[in-house]
Amino acid sequence: MGQVTKVLPRQVLPLLFTASLLLLLAAGSAPAVETAGVPGSPGATTTISGKQLPPPDPKFGGEIREKASESKAWWAPRVVPPKGAPNVLLIMTDDAGFGAPGTFGGVVPTPALDRIARSGLRYTNFHSTSLCSPTRAAIITGRNHHVAGSGVVGEIATGFPGYDSVIRKESGTIGAILKEHGYATSWFGKNHNTPFYQATQAGPFEQWPVGMGFEYFYGFVGGDASQWQPNLYRNTTAIYPFEGNPSWNLTTAMADEAIQHMKELKAIAPHKPFFVYYVPGGTHSPHHPTPEWIKKISDMHLFDDGWNKLRDTIFANQKRLGIMPPNAQLTPWPKELPQWDSLGWEEKKLFTRQADIYGAYLAYTDHEIGRVIQAVEDLGELNNTLIIYISGDNGASAEGMLNGTPNEFTTFNGVAVPVKDQFLWYEFWGSDRTFPHFAAPWAWAMSTPFKWVKQVASHFGGTAQGMAISWPGHIKDVGGIRSQFHHVIDIVPTILEATRIPAPDTLNGIQQRPMDGVSMAYTWDKANANAPSRRTTQYFEMLGNRAIYHDGWVACTTPATLPWELSSATPPDVITGYKWELYNVKEDPTQSNDLAAKMPEKLKQMQSVFYLEAKKHDVLPLNNTTLERWNAPKPNLTAGRTVFTYSGGLTGVPNSGAPNIMGKSYTITAEVEIPAGGAEGMIVTDGGRFGGYGLFLSKGVLGVGRGKPVFLYNLLDLKRTTWEGPELGAGKHTIVFEFKSDGPGLGKGGTGVLYVDGKEAARKSMEHTIPITFPEDETFDIGQDTRTGVALLEYRYDPPFKFNGKIDKLTFELKPFPPEQSAEAGSVGRPGPEAAHRKQERLNMRRTASGFPSRVPGRMRERRGRVDAMP
Repeated sequence: MGQVTKVLPRQVLPLLFTASLLLLLAAGSAPAVETAGVPGSPGATTTISGKQLPPPDPKFGGEIREKASESKAWWAPRVVPPKGAPNVLLIMTDDAGFGAPGTFGGVVPTPALDRIARSGLRYTNFHSTSLCSPTRAAIITGRNHHVAGSGVVGEIATGFPGYDSVIRKESGTIGAILKEHGYATSWFGKNHNTPFYQATQAGPFEQWPVGMGFEYFYGFVGGDASQWQPNLYRNTTAIYPFEGNPSWNLTTAMADEAIQHMKELKAIAPHKPFFVYYVPGGTHSPHHPTPEWIKKISDMHLFDDGWNKLRDTIFANQKRLGIMPPNAQLTPWPKELPQWDSLGWEEKKLFTRQADIYGAYLAYTDHEIGRVIQAVEDLGELNNTLIIYISGDNGASAEGMLNGTPNEFTTFNGVAVPVKDQFLWYEFWGSDRTFPHFAAPWAWAMSTPFKWVKQVASHFGGTAQGMAISWPGHIKDVGGIRSQFHHVIDIVPTILEATRIPAPDTLNGIQQRPMDGVSMAYTWDKANANAPSRRTTQYFEMLGNRAIYHDGWVACTTPATLPWELSSATPPDVITGYKWELYNVKEDPTQSNDLAAKMPEKLKQMQSVFYLEAKKHDVLPLNNTTLERWNAPKPNLTAGRTVFTYSGGLTGVPNSGAPNIMGKSYTITAEVEIPAGGAEGMIVTDGGRFGGYGLFLSKGVLGVGRGKPVFLYNLLDLKRTTWEGPELGAGKHTIVFEFKSDGPGLGKGGTGVLYVDGKEAARKSMEHTIPITFPEDETFDIGQDTRTGVALLEYRYDPPFKFNGKIDKLTFELKPFPPEQSAEAGSVGRPGPEAAHRKQERLNMRRTASGFPSRVPGRMRERRGRVDAMP
């Protein structure tokens, strides 16, 4: 007979279990463990100390004898949050400047943000990191963005601890903490925290939301996405709900999804609190509101008087609302940006249209957020929900360059679109025919009353965010304003204090780094309305611009490059090439009065504090390059591969997992089988309407011209070049497109030849190719085309344009230039033959990137090497 477990008297077991659980889980200074129900029964619950997450399994507390009839069953208690722990709805919008929403003095109505401010508190001195994914890493971890591996956006990550785009295991997320304490955790919207080289179907998925403690994810991966045809995922699976539904828009669909998710949670587990992290794409480019919102905001004529008068209006509103104190000064307009009155009629008309679309997108985004908040009330949960609504993850974006653009990817590739040519898209601005961004001066205006914009961490124009917090019954000074200095790293500690959940010592077996943030809950007490800030020191750094806040003072560098020019200028030495400024922000909240010349010793003291903080938080080594970092070698699924072979269909592969044809010669060989009656459809594509390529069999018009092999290269929606062959009959065929680059160098053109069954079918040259990046929200697809199509007029098709033949084999052969040849041409990220030449090589590279034609080809049409500029 087997060994029988030693049995203790039944009356002793519950007492022993309770005592051991208390000793195990409530050791140290952690909150007392709260238990409910009969120990060992299926309905028993317990809180946990939270020092170790996940908590260890409790020991079995029942009796085991030889027979079940003589034994006593025992169930481990279900882990629940502390009694009274609220639901948490954490909302953050994107790229909204401090002065954009009406709640903080702007002219765009934001009633949902107003609602939270009226029922809670409005924060006027709250700050971000000045850029997307760094702020997002900080807000979910409670650690400074460099400590969370996100010193910059992942696209320009480098191999240093503060910049590798990997959130370390020692910096566990608020999702992981709350989940282990019994919360239902979810993430809706933008995910710019998965390293780009892990954002494929091959994973790993530890750095996806579902791997970071969020049990449910519905959103897009990357810096931005079309709201009409986004790169959308449910958990880790790509989904395409927009196919065949032209009125579908992610901003509304995301609200629908979150509302349904909360309804399901409360219907199934009404006592289980939820943590919803809700981060829509608005108002990051592309500005994609619905036509109804475009009309509503355009009819209000909010921007007709231009950006200079807009600043005056916003600042007056801020003074009236108490957002800015009476002594605050409006910072001067920069000489680098044009005054509105200096513009011509045509420029004013275009720029007003751009701002109307932006305003419509902001209002639309806030409206859908309002629906989510209303759903919380409809569920009867509003009084038990802590709502944090942050307007923007950084300052307003100037990444549309001086004139704005109908296609943001022209900016990322260093191409400016002239004003006259943008009128080709005027009537369609904001629709799926555009990927628009407004002109840089609007961004400066939306950051009123501060100086600078997104990317610039040295000044509040890049970091100040309006925020409102409500929690009925707990925040009693409703409608109040708080001016204490705080930062996004303070959000997690605030949530933990509200839920009475401690930060863990270990998470998944990893010792946790202490939180950098401090709780803001002390500000909820009316008696503390004017209490000193509990955040006394905070560093800022982004792309070489840096600042230090300490005891009401700010020392900061003067930006040496302009964010709307991106990498077109050679940056100065990152240490010695910057002037420093000094401000007493207690008396001068807008950084208007530079005291550096008057107080050099104070400036030196502040600089010393910055470098102490920089060493402590992995800010070093400082780096102010962008294009170099973009092209520098990184972990990559395709690194070192020159031959890629596929068969059958494959969709939704991000660029990091696809053959990269930019800046090199290449050959694409498709071995296909055509059924009787002919075939059509996409064989392979990367990109879409706003840039990329496609090899496909044409759809034809009314059956005429169907089945022609076509290779189409879309140069950023500015010019399309096509190669076509003869119609293919039934049977096996081999289609080859061979491109020989004129490079090396960014954006170099070349000659392409299309072969069909071994015979040359078409040959033509291109003056330029896309220099830096294909649209990041598009993917590499085989056998169909997800999201948007590369063709526009000629050979136009409707996605998914599935290939109805058979792809037996598809082969890419890449022919990169030798390293030494690339270095001589100025290729970034490869060692040059002589270190003395490197600086000039970098300058040559930047000049190449901006060397596109200064004008869009307009409505020109070339029948074979065709240009399509019509939207």
